[in-house]
Amino acid sequence: MNQEIDNPSKCPICGRPTHKESKYCIFHASAEEKTEREFKDALREYVNKVKKKNKDFDFRSFIFIGKIDFCKDLNITTLKSADFNNAIFEGNVVFLKAIFKEDAVFGNTTFKEFTTFKNATFEGFVDFCNVNFRKYAGFENVTFRGNVNFRKTTFEGNTIFANAVFKKYAGFKNAIFKGDSIFGGATFEGNTIFANAVFKKYAGFKNAIFKGDSIFGGATFEGNIGFGCATFYGNTGFVHVIFVDTARFRSVTFKGFVIFVGATFNKIADFVDVKFEVFAGFKGATFKENAYFNIKTNVGKLSFSNAIFTSGKTLKIEIKEAKKEVIVEFKKTYLENIDLELFLNEKVLIDFTGAFLRNTNIQRGQIENHILQEEEGEYLTTEKIFLNLKNNFHGIGQYEDESWAFQIEKDMERKSLSFPRNNKTLKTEGQTEKITFLKWIEKGDFIKWIISSFSHVIYGYGEKPWNVIKSAIIIIFLFGLSFNLIGIANPEIIELNGTAIHESLGNIVEVDLMSKGFLKNNIIRNFPDSIYFSLITFTTLGYGDFRPLEGWGRILAGSEAFIGAFMMALFVYTFARRTGGR
Repeated sequence: MNQEIDNPSKCPICGRPTHKESKYCIFHASAEEKTEREFKDALREYVNKVKKKNKDFDFRSFIFIGKIDFCKDLNITTLKSADFNNAIFEGNVVFLKAIFKEDAVFGNTTFKEFTTFKNATFEGFVDFCNVNFRKYAGFENVTFRGNVNFRKTTFEGNTIFANAVFKKYAGFKNAIFKGDSIFGGATFEGNTIFANAVFKKYAGFKNAIFKGDSIFGGATFEGNIGFGCATFYGNTGFVHVIFVDTARFRSVTFKGFVIFVGATFNKIADFVDVKFEVFAGFKGATFKENAYFNIKTNVGKLSFSNAIFTSGKTLKIEIKEAKKEVIVEFKKTYLENIDLELFLNEKVLIDFTGAFLRNTNIQRGQIENHILQEEEGEYLTTEKIFLNLKNNFHGIGQYEDESWAFQIEKDMERKSLSFPRNNKTLKTEGQTEKITFLKWIEKGDFIKWIISSFSHVIYGYGEKPWNVIKSAIIIIFLFGLSFNLIGIANPEIIELNGTAIHESLGNIVEVDLMSKGFLKNNIIRNFPDSIYFSLITFTTLGYGDFRPLEGWGRILAGSEAFIGAFMMALFVYTFARRTGGR
């Protein structure tokens, strides 16, 4: 210290006398220009002066050498206000149980060795911007009562914030964590920002609590990430986040909105037993490995619109505990060549609008009665969705499921043509016109609806051969009734001396003959015979034992023969289609 007093030179940083041969004072001189003992003696003297005068601690640009324990070495347990801006700590640093009463500034500080703030309390604003922690940094059980900012800070060793409490804003924007980072059990009561942060190794947020909004937008997680059992009370954003390794969100609770827009999952995405209570959006996200979603609560909507799922992987979604309507959205989602496994209860609806389905392994039983637009009566959109599903089922050889999808597709087309369901608006020459009954007919929708309804009832759009058989039975029965009413003729005649004996049901009936030998009034109104005649007419067999009467009888017989030929051809077509003729 005598050297400093005798040397008239001043430190250019603080104005104190320079230390020995250095151009700086002992606090700002480099580690090579002073000894640990000299520095600590001078530091104690300075600390005692500040404490005696009850002033703020000004450690700006100090170069600390050796291990510094602010409690044991300097007897500092409470700091009113402390400024460590641009300071350098060459050795270990211990702020165990320290209390920072007002603002604490550590901006641009470098900690070269082990650093711990365990059990410390920061009452005011805390600035750790651009700080460099070269080795371990411990903030376990620390309480930050004011805003705290770690923007652009680099943690080169392991970092522990276990059970830390952030009462207000916590900012880690552009921070870099090169070692393991542990935030397990931490509580963030204000808004939390990890935007553009980089986690090089494991990042653990197990049992962490986020009470405000949380932003991880643009962050990169290069190692495993674990948010197991964490709770997010506010809105949460993982926009354009990159998960290089496995992303584990098992048993996490999101009570507000959560969005993973544009996020990239390079390995497994684990959302097993997760609770989305409002909305979860994965719009534009990319899943390069398997993704598992087992949702335990009533999420209003789970959206995968525009998301991309890599070929050959599995997407499994299980929502079995929903007590109110839940929508799983796949709008314009790329689902080619993946296994789509859906286990949904009756409250869950799916939106496949514009989804890219090709060789997607999906089961009819997992989506039946779950299509959103079908439930809401949006027939045109539903028609397109089932066309998409039909083509997909055909591509993977699930022909029974293809048949089911095709029938619903045609049902939706029929319903969209019907009236008054078709009572919408028609735009012509820039004007909107309400569709009336006459307009419905003029548009041609009436004819289309008739044809579609006929196809639906008679042969199930080519998918139900039994419908053809049932329709044929009804037609035969109805024509049989008609023949029974107007009668049919029996041409079985035996000529005997100008008379004829007609055989009918085992009875011999004598009748008069006309001049040319034909029966004059041989009319039979027997229902079994009428059904028999209707059947052989329908099938165009014509044994000759019965014939139609002139007039309406012949018209009916001709009509039935035509219909029968048509129905038999229709049956062959439908049967062939259903048994492999696709």
